[in-house]
Amino acid sequence: MATASPAADGGRGRPWEGGLVSWPPAPPLTIPWTWMGPSWGQHPGEIIEFPILKLNGRTMEIESTFHMYVQPVVHPQLTPFCTELTGIIQAMVDGQPSLQQVLERVDEWMAKEGLLDPNVKSIFVTCGDWDLKVMLPGQCQYLGLPVADYFKQWINLKKAYSFAMGCWPKNGLLDMNKGLSLQHIGRPHSGIDDCKNIANIMKTLAYRGFIFKQTSKPF
Repeated sequence: MATASPAADGGRGRPWEGGLVSWPPAPPLTIPWTWMGPSWGQHPGEIIEFPILKLNGRTMEIESTFHMYVQPVVHPQLTPFCTELTGIIQAMVDGQPSLQQVLERVDEWMAKEGLLDPNVKSIFVTCGDWDLKVMLPGQCQYLGLPVADYFKQWINLKKAYSFAMGCWPKNGLLDMNKGLSLQHIGRPHSGIDDCKNIANIMKTLAYRGFIFKQTSKPF
């Protein structure tokens, strides 16, 4: 039976100092979005797909889905590389809500799902720290948008996997699926498919007895 405990950060020998939160019964949410970033020739990076899956904290089954495409405002035209990598074509983002509008709808969805109730504990799960530590805060700062408090704590699935399996997944979801003998779901770099893979990996680790803990440090 695997349990989460302070361990080497990314296999590099540094002690992990993230906060700890009991898990379950809180419902986790997975949120890997698709974005255009500096490595794709776009400055600043912009989120173009915003998917979230709500998982039951006890069964790890999917209970609800939020999924929207986002109209980029700084660089409205997608690059050919972005389309080839993600499968997102220009027509999928043209005329879609802005990030500000999408974040407003996320908040409405969170309220509808009961996740804003102070008596309900929930936390996001991401494949790495980048999404919520760098990407979303950075774009919100650039656009002058506030970042909701619920985006300020999360579980880094890479760290959780490394605690459970004793090795760091250098290639992210692909390595985690391989290490757990799972079939990769859908297309790599598709935000909604990445969510489904995260959910499947979490379910598998939970069924093996792994106890998930918050890995981000409080803001």
